[in-house]
Amino acid sequence: MQPAIQLRDLSKTFGEIEALKEIDLDIHEGEFIALIGPSGCGKTTLLRHVLSLETASSGEILVGGETPERVRREHKLGIVFQHAALVPSRTSLQNVQMTLDITRVKSPLTPGGLLDEFGLGEFRDHYPHQLSGGMQQRVNIAAAMVHNPPFLMMDEPFGALDEMTREFMCEFLGEVLLDNPKTTILVTHSIDEAVMLADRVVILAPRPGRSSAFVDVDFPRPRRREIKTKSAFAEKVLEVRRLLYEVEAL
Repeated sequence: MQPAIQLRDLSKTFGEIEALKEIDLDIHEGEFIALIGPSGCGKTTLLRHVLSLETASSGEILVGGETPERVRREHKLGIVFQHAALVPSRTSLQNVQMTLDITRVKSPLTPGGLLDEFGLGEFRDHYPHQLSGGMQQRVNIAAAMVHNPPFLMMDEPFGALDEMTREFMCEFLGEVLLDNPKTTILVTHSIDEAVMLADRVVILAPRPGRSSAFVDVDFPRPRRREIKTKSAFAEKVLEVRRLLYEVEAL
């Protein structure tokens, strides 16, 4: 079976700077991949290629057997960035509805139903400034998922949140994806976050970014925050950290 996302010999240069070098990566349908690595290793650059926001210098990317450009035009991508991209003058419900207005996709999901599922039913008429950071990001994720895209791309979605809220949001996102499976790529600097959420952690080496190590995470789902107190979780975090230190030394 063809992987949901394929990267073949993906390389990218910016002038004399080699950002990515010959990356090969297969991501299977419904798989959750976390990209982690030292600052400047090209994690966000790689994600931007999958989103067709960058053009590769060489190599090939296929998303669902199609080019990233076509997939984006067909509104098959959900995108979540670090800061919630909400319109201040629109309510939670209106911000989520805006995705359907823009994409014109007939989705089995509804803005109100999704906000209820996300625990925000009582806040559907609230404006962004009336919501906590975690609530804003939940609205942001709802807006990214309401058109029911098969692919979800996230770039440090919880980076601006405090530690406890990040833990809650990781648990929350894991539960949401059990009910609404997506092929997902997460860019993160947090090893804990990667292990908590991912099926597989991909470690990128320093510039030029190269896929240098892979760590499978086979903990059962749903994963509750309490898993962080278990020795198996600590051992998996240590395994990723050890490999990360090794690639930093390359």
